[in-house]
Amino acid sequence: MTEASPQAKAGGRSRRPGPAAVVWGSIALFAVLFALFTYQLSAPSQPRQHVLVRKVVKRRVVTTVVPTPGESTVTSGPAVSSTQSTTGAAPVATSAS
Repeated sequence: MTEASPQAKAGGRSRRPGPAAVVWGSIALFAVLFALFTYQLSAPSQPRQHVLVRKVVKRRVVTTVVPTPGESTVTSGPAVSSTQSTTGAAPVATSAS
């Protein structure tokens, strides 16, 4: 019938390239890619569009509670029982602008 090729007789393996061919092939591929990227960088690029930048301003209102005169104040000593008035401390309103 048909005869098998010499590669099939040797176990079906093809011959690997030598080290010199691999080195020269790698250098050639590097040179081609380097030339391609150099050309892309030197070519005139598309005009850049201006980006609209918005500054986000968040206003926060800070409310400070001012104790009414005559109430006990906070001390740095040990905890002492304090009295609470029925009216409580009212927050001070400030303008937001």
